[in-house]
Order: sequence, then C-alpha cells, then structure tokens
Amino acid sequence: MFFGEVKTKDSENGVLSTSLMLDDNGLKVKIKKGTVINKKIINLLLENKIKYITCAKLEKNDVDENLAVHKISKQLINKKNSNLKLSTATQGRCNILSKINGLLKFDPQQLLSINSITDEIGVASLKPYSLIKKDQIVASIKAIPFGINKNILQKIEKASIECLQILPFQNLNVHLIQTKNENTPDKILKKTVLVTEKRLLSLNLKKFVDKICDHNVKSLSKIIQNSIEEGANIILVFGVSAICDINDIIPQALRVNNGTLVRLGMPVEPGNLMLLGQIHNSNKTIPFIGMPGCARSQKENGVDWILWRLFCGLDICNEDINEMGNGGLL
Repeated sequence: MFFGEVKTKDSENGVLSTSLMLDDNGLKVKIKKGTVINKKIINLLLENKIKYITCAKLEKNDVDENLAVHKISKQLINKKNSNLKLSTATQGRCNILSKINGLLKFDPQQLLSINSITDEIGVASLKPYSLIKKDQIVASIKAIPFGINKNILQKIEKASIECLQILPFQNLNVHLIQTKNENTPDKILKKTVLVTEKRLLSLNLKKFVDKICDHNVKSLSKIIQNSIEEGANIILVFGVSAICDINDIIPQALRVNNGTLVRLGMPVEPGNLMLLGQIHNSNKTIPFIGMPGCARSQKENGVDWILWRLFCGLDICNEDINEMGNGGLL
C-alpha cells in the first residue's frame, strides 16, 4: 500500500488520511478521514488551493480496511448459535454485538494468536466470562492502515474461526436456604431473600424458593434433602456465620446429602469465603454453594462469577477458580 503526499490532481481513488474542512461556495463542508477521493473532491480541494494531499492508495494485493475488518469479524462469530451479530464496518472498524443476555466465552490463547499475526489489525474484546446484555458490544476489530495485504488477511481469518460465543442463561430452579439462631435478626433474613432473588432474576431465573432452618447439621441436612426432592437445580446456603473450615456446619450437611466439596475459598475479593460443592442424586448433579456474607449485598462479588457460569450450564473446576484471581480484586 502506498502512503504519502501526492499532487491533488493525481489523488483520485486515494484514501484521505485526515479529515478536512473545505469551503464549497460559501458553505463549510467536512470531508472525513477514510473517504475515497473522487473527481468532485479533487475539484473542491483545488478550489480551496490545496495542491498536495496526503493519502493512501491500495495496491493489487491490498484489501480495503472496511472489507478486511468485516471478513475477520465474520469469522470470529462463525459458530453455530454464537448469538452474536456484526455492526456495519466503517472507518476501518467493525463491532461485534450480542443478540442475547448471556456470558461471553472464548479462548484467550486463540485471541492472543490472532493479535500476534500482525500489528495491522487489533481485535479487542471484553474479558472471557463477562456478563453480557443484549445489544452490548463485546468486541471491536480495527484495521490500523487503510488496507491489509490479502495474504495476511487470510491468515487472520483462518486463526479467527469460531473464536467468540455468547452462552445463553438457562431456566433454573434455585433454592435459597438460610440458617439462623436466637441472635439472627429477621430483617437480615428478609433482606437476603430480596437481594438474592434480584441477583438471580437477571440470569433468567425460572423459580425461586427460600427456606429457613436452625444452624445445625441435622436441621440443615434435612432441608437440603427436601430441596433435592423438590427438584432444585442449584442450592444456595447462607449460614449464621461465614464458613471457616471444611468441617463446619454447611460442608458437613453437604456430605450428609451425598455431596462432595469442590472448593472452599476463592481468590476473589469480595467473595473469598465461598464454598462450592456438588450433590450427586441419581443421574443428576446439583451445584451447591455455601454463600459468603458479602453476597447479602447486591454488589458484585466472586459468587456472581460462579453463578453466571452455572446458569450457562458450565462445569467449574479448581483450575477455573484459580484463574479468577487474575482480575479478582473487585
């Protein structure tokens, strides 16, 4: 691609490198950066006594910036049920937007490989597993020069295949269990119900059930068993106090109900005193979360990151939680 100063009279089909404000018979006319120069513009430039102009000119193997970013963007979402759509490419930029509320999923290593091919294209995205609203921009693809060599473009397209996807939230039944003792204020219990239901409604919640029991293994185990029999898809438990050991009341009640402990604690603050477990019931596995005290507030915390994934049907392992430490200081 040629880029430089040329005589205005020889600039036809060049791409204007900067916006210009010109006089057109007494009217101010703005010619935007990236405009392809035609004879009309050449005459207007000459009328404004501009004899030389800086522009870019595409060569035989160059692809226009807008076509290039459109082709790359199309490949990034080239996946069945990606739930993504493209904006119109303009000024060398194309945005990718979500069609639904959901969770952004992609492999960071794939994105790194795409951006490592050349510095002439930049693919910027939100972080993986970000909570996404319908019509929100999740990625923006920008061409730096006005044209991209077609061979380089083909390499980027190949590396970009099926990179981005929005996972939809599933309709789930969630049971909230709170334990209490003689010192537990009713207003705390009521507030927790309201805050938790509000937190879940944004995730396509189907049914919400709240329960209260005494803070001991026997009472909690029994009410957990009831929730299993009632078809809970996820069970959330708030204890009188934060879970401080794997032999505390809540993890004990989990084990009584044929449950296993996946993780106690997470590298996210607030939210580090979270318990994640699984209850195995016939051919069904029910996620079980011992909730940290901070989740009694609507403020985003580590449990939100867990809930977003569970509502999308994703399994969560120790490695997943360890990776949450990167950016985990909220």
